[in-house]
Amino acid sequence: MFLAARNQIQSRPLKSAICIIPMLAMLLSSTSVIAQPQQYKVTSGDVLSVVAYGDPQLTGLFPVSTDGTIGYPILGNIVVTNKTTEEIGAAITASLREHVANLSVAVSVKEYAPVFILGDVKNPGKYEFRPGMIALEVFALGGGLRQQPDRVLDSGVQLVAAQQEYDDTALQLLSRDVRRVRLEAEINGKPFEYAADPASTGVRDAATTQSVIAAERSLFELRLSTLESDRRNLEAQRHNYEEEITMLEKSSGLRNEQFNLTQLDVEASQGLVSRGAAPEAALREKKRDLLAMNQQVLEAGSFLARARQNKNEVERRIRELDDKRKNDAAGELLEITVDMLRLKKKMTAKVQTMAEIGAAAQRVSRLEETVKMKFSVVRMVSGDYKELPIDEHASLNAGDIVRVELVPAVQAIASQSGTEN
Repeated sequence: MFLAARNQIQSRPLKSAICIIPMLAMLLSSTSVIAQPQQYKVTSGDVLSVVAYGDPQLTGLFPVSTDGTIGYPILGNIVVTNKTTEEIGAAITASLREHVANLSVAVSVKEYAPVFILGDVKNPGKYEFRPGMIALEVFALGGGLRQQPDRVLDSGVQLVAAQQEYDDTALQLLSRDVRRVRLEAEINGKPFEYAADPASTGVRDAATTQSVIAAERSLFELRLSTLESDRRNLEAQRHNYEEEITMLEKSSGLRNEQFNLTQLDVEASQGLVSRGAAPEAALREKKRDLLAMNQQVLEAGSFLARARQNKNEVERRIRELDDKRKNDAAGELLEITVDMLRLKKKMTAKVQTMAEIGAAAQRVSRLEETVKMKFSVVRMVSGDYKELPIDEHASLNAGDIVRVELVPAVQAIASQSGTEN
């Protein structure tokens, strides 16, 4: 429906200065005008989440300062700007290994530096940035024109906002779906494999899909590696206890034999004493040896019981490793299933919204005014802030300041005529 509206609007004879209608037509025709997101590089103002598996003291949130560094424990200030999260994680891991053995670090962007918009917009200010954002999106987030000249422009802004929400929802759905497959692999004890299906998630950008899959695969492999490492440690403990039990059992057998022999000596001494063939002092000495030997037998039995108890505890912990992993995954899987149902309903609603906006644009008979939009961006270039001209489809960086100037075409023509006169 909204594609038909686009075609009808494009067929009308409009003034050459119109720039809104091509924008609306391109948005309605497909999402191909949205800039393809590249691998994000960290900038000043971002907040990084650093997770050090195995050492909670090295885990936390670290804001990127204006000089492009974060203050990290042990390592001090680390330069992170113009680097991907994978590069930062690899660098921190390599540096930490000089101080802490067998430590893995994962880095992600917790908060992006916001983008700003000012000029002829309804709501100038700062807005949340996301990789792949273009100038027209932040223009839509700012509420569009301060005074919208026509309903077609309003439809265009609404379409941008609806398309942005649809894309964000599709990305959330993809993330939940990949995580669902990863959790099912953990529960079933199988390898993690995800077959991307753009028709079910709505994300058609292969690079974004592969990035989400790679992140979940890294988490899957890390959790599996941690599980196997814990199991190896527990198996080593169990083996040590088994050797200790074997040694104690042999030692207890020898002590029991010594106890029996000592007991026979006591009985023989009692016979000699009763016949007056030996002094009672010799009998008492034999009884003391018997008591000492009995005490050793009891202590050995206590050590053996403790070793068996420790072995049973280690075996219980080995059994709990897989159970805990599966139980945690099952609980998270239930939440993700509910989230996916909610996100699918939200995407369906957004498709209906875009269709209604397209139908409204189809009913517009003419444009009473047209405007010329001028976009520019202020960003850091070679250490200095510079204002650069851009078009509405230009990709933005975190921290960019977008300026929008709108000049009514009629006023522009009148102004040009007045100058000629």
